[in-house]
Amino acid sequence: MRASQFTFDPNRCTGCEACVVACWMEHRERQSRPWRAVHTFNAFGHPDLPVFHLSLACHHCESPACLEHCPAEAYTKDAATGAVTVHADRCMGCRYCTWACPHDAPKFDPGQGAIEKCTLCPERLAQGLEPACVARCPMEALGLAPLAADRPRAGVAGLPESATAPAIHIAPLRRPAPPALGQRPPASALGAFLPALLAVPHPKITLRGEWTLLLFTTVLGVLAAWLGAAQLGGPPLRPWAFLASGALVMGLSTAHLGRPARAWRALRHLRRSWLSREVAAVSAFLGLGALSGFAVPALGPAAALTGFLALFAVDRLYRVAFRTGPWNLHSAHTVFNGLYLLGLLAGISPLAWGLGLAKAGLYLHRKRHAAALSRPVRPWLALPRLGLGILAPLLLAASHPMAAAVCAVLGDLLDRGEFYGELEVPTPQLDLVAAMRRGIHEAGTS
Repeated sequence: MRASQFTFDPNRCTGCEACVVACWMEHRERQSRPWRAVHTFNAFGHPDLPVFHLSLACHHCESPACLEHCPAEAYTKDAATGAVTVHADRCMGCRYCTWACPHDAPKFDPGQGAIEKCTLCPERLAQGLEPACVARCPMEALGLAPLAADRPRAGVAGLPESATAPAIHIAPLRRPAPPALGQRPPASALGAFLPALLAVPHPKITLRGEWTLLLFTTVLGVLAAWLGAAQLGGPPLRPWAFLASGALVMGLSTAHLGRPARAWRALRHLRRSWLSREVAAVSAFLGLGALSGFAVPALGPAAALTGFLALFAVDRLYRVAFRTGPWNLHSAHTVFNGLYLLGLLAGISPLAWGLGLAKAGLYLHRKRHAAALSRPVRPWLALPRLGLGILAPLLLAASHPMAAAVCAVLGDLLDRGEFYGELEVPTPQLDLVAAMRRGIHEAGTS
């Protein structure tokens, strides 16, 4: 059996969703949410843009991001069929694969606390049958064909070119533009329904949904900075306080999981997954920190260094959902927060002032970029963030280092909260919205 790829012809698809229903009928006993979805471009019929549908599910990529990033090694790829399968009995419900996949294929089932997705119908393939969605498409818009190594890799709206190499071929539109109209509606008439045309889908990552991660990353940064400062003559960190805070950190990290009892599986993919590396670094940091406080003080420097390595791993794993340029810098990065706090607690003025000014510059740059994109600037958050988190700590550092540290942490909490609000996982829906924006802009300037 050769590896397969989906084929899709948007010129045939009518958006009837028979494929969605067929998938549910085939897998309804293990499907809590639809594994396949039909997305419509220009659903409201903007007169300058074409209308077409895309039927998308898991593309069973050649280099699947879900498999690469899953810390629990819950995914496998079948060499014969090319099918990418998630094994629920291995999944711990961290949902990191839903962040990493740019095609919105993995679905989290809150009831089971695990991930589910399209399976490519292996039982049907074994019988020489097509997947259910393909077999029941009345317009024959969906198909299954042998995987072609030389298939076109150029992206389309809703499915941009991706490093995952999705195993799907989408036929080009025969009519990429709408038929000419006798009289185009005036711009004032179009403006009345543009907000509905460009409605952005509900984000996958929100502060309300990830508040435990906000507290986890903040407490972790405080512990790493405080332990490091203690090695440099700063305020000592009491062993019992460290142990209690470490227990809080571990509790917050597992509270995010759908299946906390399987948290031990997070260490299975150290070779590729930054989430696995984060878990390993945090565990080593807390273990070394406890040992240095209760039994072996000489381990203090190694523990502090391991803490900052854990913060680096935290920042790396968010790269799948946050992209701000070639260096991916952000004023709320946990490494920056930790080093800034270290400079304040240890009385290292060049470090505190350098990081403080750099964080302020990055924050203001981000606000200016948001304004240029007509996104919320939130000055009511910006002023206390800069005043409480940057100005006050730098002025208080020399005379009241603990007060300066408290102000810095409060300011970083505000910034970190905005960070979670700015995370954006790429999805077909978001790409379709972006394509609509470009199309409307080009139509308005032509």
